Amino acid sequence: MPLTVSLRELTNSYVRLRDAAETSPPPVSHLLRFYSVECGLKVLALKDRNVSSTAQQQELITHDLRQLAKTLKLSASAYRNLISCRRLAKGGFSHPPVAAKELHEAWRYGAELDPEDEKWTVAGLTTLGQLCAER
Repeated sequence: MPLTVSLRELTNSYVRLRDAAETSPPPVSHLLRFYSVECGLKVLALKDRNVSSTAQQQELITHDLRQLAKTLKLSASAYRNLISCRRLAKGGFSHPPVAAKELHEAWRYGAELDPEDEKWTVAGLTTLGQLCAER
């Protein structure tokens, strides 16, 4: 059963993770920024729907930031930089790209990503984070 949280808990987590991302080095900052944006988008969705918990909105229990942004009817330009990132080939092994919704796993587990792809994605996270702060 998925964990459900209140609007207050999500808001507090958004702020805490956002602030921690600003003072952490990559890739930790990327991971924290991803989770901060996830919380921020969910806060906006709950407010838009005038509900106080994810228990009432099970479709929000996701890591798919692109889908959350679409649900909020944000412009495509707000999330277009959230792209799949290629992994660096190491030791003769190639890996499939990491989907945008799975990037938190890559950063959490230390998978090495293509620096250019990662740069674009982090820029996309930053854009979405700014939108969350403004709304």
